[in-house]
Amino acid sequence: MKTLTLINGNNQPYTINLPKIIMLTKSINDTALAHITENTGLQFTFTGWGYEAQPTNGEQIAALFLTYNFKTRYYNNAQQKNTLYLKFDHHVGFDVDSICFDCCQENHINTNGLKPGDRLAC
Repeated sequence: MKTLTLINGNNQPYTINLPKIIMLTKSINDTALAHITENTGLQFTFTGWGYEAQPTNGEQIAALFLTYNFKTRYYNNAQQKNTLYLKFDHHVGFDVDSICFDCCQENHINTNGLKPGDRLAC
């Protein structure tokens, strides 16, 4: 497996393996999975969190991002080690500039002192 050498906040290099990828979805049709595999070589299997794969080279990750649009979140901490979580974008993530207070509350987003009538920038 390929590794990545990155620079931390203290300007020190560190090396990590390519992250495990988890698509956070309860179901994805076989045609879409086959399309991903054909384009990336990644074999996603269903787990309790969604569909999981371990890339062996960075080209697979690049091809995945060129195959479908995803929202991403990367974690590398005590609970979630070197894991890239993906959600299908559905064009919402880039089209929204702000959300209303009620939407924040409905989606359990910390409002940090916002009140009704305020908007949270995305």
